[in-house]
Amino acid sequence: MTTSEIQLNESSITTRLIKLIKNMSEDEQRTLLKDLEERPFKGRRKHVRKPFLMTVDYSTQDHVYKDFIQDISSGGVFIQTHMPFTVGQEVSLTFPLPNYQKHIKVIGEVVRSTPQGVGVKFKMADKDQEAMITSLLELI
Repeated sequence: MTTSEIQLNESSITTRLIKLIKNMSEDEQRTLLKDLEERPFKGRRKHVRKPFLMTVDYSTQDHVYKDFIQDISSGGVFIQTHMPFTVGQEVSLTFPLPNYQKHIKVIGEVVRSTPQGVGVKFKMADKDQEAMITSLLELI
């Protein structure tokens, strides 16, 4: 296949995709957008994420924040925030355990930063923290 044939084929595919997307409802478009945004991460995650809308207090060396966790796994959380973070940045997280009078306190590292928020990987300090996260995941 020549370069011009490849370009024509790619253009044709793009045109067909745009037509299909334009014919979708707004809800279908939102679902497609979400699926496409998450696609690069599928298969790369070691842990299954679960929806978990919960407030979280977290801090870096020089700032304190309060936002919402969107989802959680045994490996980390995704926090909805519009604050800019750097991949590799360390954060200290504190969030409540549902149905308990306790809070989980754990250190994490920013592993993904998007306009919608940050993915934070847990750095478990001990088996107690791991057990608390495991218990939480069994509840939700």
